Amino acid sequence: MYAPRTAHVARIVQTVLTGLILAFIFRAFLVEPFIIPTGSMADTLLGAHATRVCPACGWEFSFAPLRSTPAAQATFLVPPEVVCPNCRLTIDTTAETTLPKAGDRILVHKWPYLLGGPFRPQRWDVLVFRDPADAEQLYIKRLVGLPGETVELLEGDVFIDGRIARKPPQIQKALWFVVFDQGHLPDPAEPSGHSPRWVTPEAPASDGTGWSGMDTRVIRYDGLDPTPRTLTFAADSAPEYLLDFCAYNRRSSGAMVGDLRIVSEVTFVAGDGVCRWEVARPPDLFGAELHRDGTQQLTLANLAGDGHVIRLTAPPRPPFALGRPVALEFGRVDYRVYMKIDGHEVLTTTDAEYGPQIEALRTNPGPRPVALRMVAANLRLELRRLRIDRDVFYTCPPGQARRACAGTPFALCDGEYFVLGDNSPDSHDSREWDEHGPHLPPQYRPGTVREDQIVGAAAFVYLPGLLPLDAGGRWRVPDMGRVRFVR
Repeated sequence: MYAPRTAHVARIVQTVLTGLILAFIFRAFLVEPFIIPTGSMADTLLGAHATRVCPACGWEFSFAPLRSTPAAQATFLVPPEVVCPNCRLTIDTTAETTLPKAGDRILVHKWPYLLGGPFRPQRWDVLVFRDPADAEQLYIKRLVGLPGETVELLEGDVFIDGRIARKPPQIQKALWFVVFDQGHLPDPAEPSGHSPRWVTPEAPASDGTGWSGMDTRVIRYDGLDPTPRTLTFAADSAPEYLLDFCAYNRRSSGAMVGDLRIVSEVTFVAGDGVCRWEVARPPDLFGAELHRDGTQQLTLANLAGDGHVIRLTAPPRPPFALGRPVALEFGRVDYRVYMKIDGHEVLTTTDAEYGPQIEALRTNPGPRPVALRMVAANLRLELRRLRIDRDVFYTCPPGQARRACAGTPFALCDGEYFVLGDNSPDSHDSREWDEHGPHLPPQYRPGTVREDQIVGAAAFVYLPGLLPLDAGGRWRVPDMGRVRFVR
């Protein structure tokens, strides 16, 4: 009479064992969970961190502990002060309780890489791999160099075999860092709000024409005459604007970033003139023109040359309707100048029209000043959601970076990869690795990730940084707004 019960128990045991075996196979060959250990991929992926809302402008940002190491997951040392990435207010953290969050939890795809061939690692993938110095420690970085290529970092950009490596749109979208958002103006009573970020060099007109509203979220232009009037971004209103400042680290390497974009909603109210946005990076001047009659143009001029100007014009379109917002994006990134209207790219440069001069970048790698301007004439218009972003800037600090710096391309052999962290100023990666453990063969070359050490590609953030609801660390909840695919 015990046989049926015995058979039932056997079936349960069999089911459990089958489930365990399948789970083991699933984890070993298909997908594996992984916890981000440090901040080397911030803000794409976060290790142990905390968040703060700026009391001056309301911008929410994340910051790392004093020591961003895997041990920070257990002990979070709050820095005495942090800096808002938007208005650059220095915030004292000693007077408030800081609740740290654990690192992001992600899923790592293994099976595509196991198949090989067209499924092998691709440039800009986010890889999880074994630390060259410690096989028990996993690292996560972005792949930039493939087997057989040479890698060189020039002015913050990646060059492969002497050619600029441009990021695909979905990757570029994940690598923009805020410079300033006009929708998050700092409180004038706060130290960071004493001066506007956009200013006009002309004296205010007695009749009210020209630019106005620089101390509000909506900037306006009123000038129904042919006189052009200029609005300039006041980069000196905070010492680290247009540098590769990272709020996560609370510092900058001091490098001037030339890869920028300006985005805004432009609403034509009256007139039939033109609004022009400019990025000046001597000796080059780039412009995007939006005419009321529907004309859209890009201009490129070399100020040190003979004054020759390249002008690109989009196909004709109907005039822009009065009162209807138009989303305009204008940028210069990876030696490409582009213009988007309502999310669609209408104009972009080719290598023949604009490209890097490799030898000049190698011999003169110093920073070049950058200026942003807007010019309008014969228009009434309004700018809303005006924002400036900068691209990731891959640094080569003297005395720290050992390879792939200007003038010293790093060649990769078969089965070798070159990786960088998105948080470049605070990333321990292929630029500087110098040690390796016994799990690697004697012929291992420092600075590379061997193919057999790759675990897989970061695919999905399924559990963002867990937040403790009380000082005792109990009742952790995820920040579900940051559940997303990894780009």
